[in-house]
Amino acid sequence: MSSFLRVTCTRALISCVGAGCLLLTFGTARAEDEVITLPEDAPEAVLADDAVELSPVTVSGEKLGRALAETTSSVVVVTAEDIDAAPVGSVKDVVTRFANVVGAAGDREIAIRGVPQGGIGGEGDTISVYLDGVALPSRAASFAGPLSAWDLERLELLRGAQSSNQGRNSLAGSVVLETVQPTSDWDLRLRAGRMSRDGHDYAIAGGGPLGDSLAFRVALQDRYDNGDVTNVTRNEDDAQRYDNRNARVSLAWAPMAQSSYQLRYSYIRADTEFGEALHDASGGERTATSNVRGGEDDRTQLHSLRQQLDLGGAWRLESISGYTRFDNVNVIDFDRTESEGGYSDNFEDERILSQELRAVYDGDRVRAVVGAYYADTDKDTLTLGRDVSSAGGLVLINGFVEGQSRSRIGAVFAEADWDFAQAWRATAGVRVNRELNRHHGASDLELTLTGSVPGLPLDLPIGIPLPDAVSDGLAVVLPAYVPPDYDDGDNNAFTDVLPKLGLTWFASDSTTLGLSYQEGYRSGGVSMSFFGGAVSPFEPEYTRTGELAVRSRWLDERLMLNANLFYTDWRDQQVTIGETSGFETVTTNAGRSHYYGLETELVWALSGPFEVFASVGLLRSEFDDFVNEGEDYANNRFPYAPERTATLGLSLLEWHGLTAQVSANYIDAFYSDPDNDERTRSDERVLLNAKLAYQITRQFSVALFGRNLGDELNQQGALVSGERVASRYGEPRSVGAMLEWQL
Repeated sequence: MSSFLRVTCTRALISCVGAGCLLLTFGTARAEDEVITLPEDAPEAVLADDAVELSPVTVSGEKLGRALAETTSSVVVVTAEDIDAAPVGSVKDVVTRFANVVGAAGDREIAIRGVPQGGIGGEGDTISVYLDGVALPSRAASFAGPLSAWDLERLELLRGAQSSNQGRNSLAGSVVLETVQPTSDWDLRLRAGRMSRDGHDYAIAGGGPLGDSLAFRVALQDRYDNGDVTNVTRNEDDAQRYDNRNARVSLAWAPMAQSSYQLRYSYIRADTEFGEALHDASGGERTATSNVRGGEDDRTQLHSLRQQLDLGGAWRLESISGYTRFDNVNVIDFDRTESEGGYSDNFEDERILSQELRAVYDGDRVRAVVGAYYADTDKDTLTLGRDVSSAGGLVLINGFVEGQSRSRIGAVFAEADWDFAQAWRATAGVRVNRELNRHHGASDLELTLTGSVPGLPLDLPIGIPLPDAVSDGLAVVLPAYVPPDYDDGDNNAFTDVLPKLGLTWFASDSTTLGLSYQEGYRSGGVSMSFFGGAVSPFEPEYTRTGELAVRSRWLDERLMLNANLFYTDWRDQQVTIGETSGFETVTTNAGRSHYYGLETELVWALSGPFEVFASVGLLRSEFDDFVNEGEDYANNRFPYAPERTATLGLSLLEWHGLTAQVSANYIDAFYSDPDNDERTRSDERVLLNAKLAYQITRQFSVALFGRNLGDELNQQGALVSGERVASRYGEPRSVGAMLEWQL
């Protein structure tokens, strides 16, 4: 019986805990196309003295498609086999297993190298997420969109600035997802799983040919988790619920056998309901006190059309066309407490149309890509206030705040590798980005007095909505109590040149050293305070990163060690001025900082059916210049920037029908606010995860799994408002069982 093994990268790092105790951390990934096939007469279980080589991996997230062993970027590649083997429930579970990557905002975001997905301050994303070649809108990319781990072909995590490669919204890194492609072979796969807290995971995927040149694939998933945050005011146990339905349909077409032209179209939709991410913890940990049932409903639709034409020789053309739409409805209790403080209904509608064209040259000594990119983004937001208490309960606010944003982005880019001498390669790249954006905001608020105004000699009616003229007058006389109406906006334009340089030395057949420099950026824009409408245009922010990479294989290709040492200087940093929990904040370029660290990855294919994987991350971050309304944050650490992260794991690849994996993920303590308030500090933790699967028959398998088996509190920071603290929590202890059937 023929069996195969696909193996890829993982991460290692060493972190000190206590007196001289070393914790190794690991995460694993496997190659997509390169498969090692064992001899036909090999037994089903790999014998104890058999040695299996690790196979090479190609990184598709880099437009040149370099082999992992030749890539100086800090990259993790995770294949479908890795995802199936690990006790993961979502894409977030996959990426947070690796060095210098942590969950944030109640598992709604991630942070890479201490930079959260939504940035430390400012507006726009710092981590781009691509699905089948198309960038997701901001909130959809924050794990509210079509990010199911079911039926993924591969996942790539690129740490560090990818701006010359991916452009906008990738200052801290990017996540690249590829779904399983349609093939000419029929297949069908079913899953039924039950989990803690009345959770379930039902899924189906399959496809096949629709003729000689056309194939299709469909993947559906229904996943639910009740959460374990209890609302003690409303007596509800699902304040942190997660309910997701994900659907993917794709078609692949090649007009003739051995055709030089290929086309693939994907339609992807996700409908997701969340509970609230922030919970007033005055009633105890993992409790909420809101008197309003908060939560959000998200719907994402994505269209992806990818085409490729081989021109003969070393040239080919590639095209990626995309259209995405994201709709969101979010109900928020204004004070998140048991008090009648009012609430708001929040709506968001974002649409992105994008087109990328590339010409790729693959020669003997030179490999290059030249291309152009265009994106058109429109976003509308609307907030309806419902009896929102303001000025210490003196005023109730009803009305709306709306915003319209539009951006047009055009870019040309190029990158090339030149093998200029034996064992030496030079890399050069550049992206020239031009962006036009504008923002318009307006508010129309109605005020109702609930008490007399201090220092005002007028006898105003209590409990009756005030006429607009009176409200406007109060906003002028008492701006500290009454937010004024506004109707304002601004527009701006930016041109950015983002270079990339690298030098690679192939020191031996098993060792590669690389040195690189690249710049990252996050685009500028227009900021408006939610209350008051203060307009604050802000400029782009930039990072400069130097990175040293080591790629090495030992023990007859059975031990792989990858490491990246980096230093980043962050200038013109976009920061939020004002109280983080307030509604009168604006964005400006008032910061400068730096961060540096190390990521080490290790995979060791032991003799027999075992594999050890490890990952260790070291990170130091520090603000150099950041003053927020007189408070100096210099020398403070970044939020979501633990100084040490690590994973250590062991996989049983296959033994008499059994496969298994156990891992421990260590996360050091971190703050969730740049002021480093101790009330926003999350303690260090170790998350234990395990999965055991048994192949009952050729078609049927059963698996048991658990995440956070030690039931760590897993707090992911907090938001401080006065004396109240609202906490964010990651996943509690979760266990479950799954039955799968595959044709």
